[in-house]
Amino acid sequence: MSSPIGSIIAPSGAPPWLPREVAEGRRFAWWAQIMFFLMALVWFIVALVLITLYVADGGAWRLAMGMFGFFGMLICGFAGLFLKKTVIDAIDQGRFHDAKNDTLIWIIIGLFGFVLPSLFLILTYAKVGDALVAQAPVGYAPYAPGTVAVQQPAYVPPPAPPAPVQQPPAQPGAQPAQAYHAHQTPMHRCKNCNVQFPDFMHSCPNCGAPK
Repeated sequence: MSSPIGSIIAPSGAPPWLPREVAEGRRFAWWAQIMFFLMALVWFIVALVLITLYVADGGAWRLAMGMFGFFGMLICGFAGLFLKKTVIDAIDQGRFHDAKNDTLIWIIIGLFGFVLPSLFLILTYAKVGDALVAQAPVGYAPYAPGTVAVQQPAYVPPPAPPAPVQQPPAQPGAQPAQAYHAHQTPMHRCKNCNVQFPDFMHSCPNCGAPK
């Protein structure tokens, strides 16, 4: 059964599968979390003393510094809580890129802790960054700006049009081919002059004989 303290303060031991550089960076992040909580306690004591002196002897600057002390206490306390979730837990889960990027945020916030947490987090950032570089593929090197030349595609002329197909010469006496009609009109042959005419006509258009 896990204690409430274990859900707030990360365990000092690193998982055994972590690379050496990442394990060292995690240890520095753990010390940074401890420093955040210690600095929160220091800010609380400073604020309490200044507020007490203000009540006893007055002085606006004591009241202002006391309020700032309470503000610094809250900043360091919340930083210690969220440092575990965003950096230490991310390292334990193998999310090294996320841990490295979030470390930059806590380096800036660590200035409220009298710079001590920021110093440990700078070491965490450097160690995790070294591990990521070591895990890069062998021979990987990004192109420097201006070194990549774009090759223009070669011009390919369009294909020549096909030669016209020559029809064979018509044979003497051959009847020309008639065009095909999908729907041919029924025809009727005149009994008088032997001329064909459409079946819907009532008389031959050549001699006038009735159909």
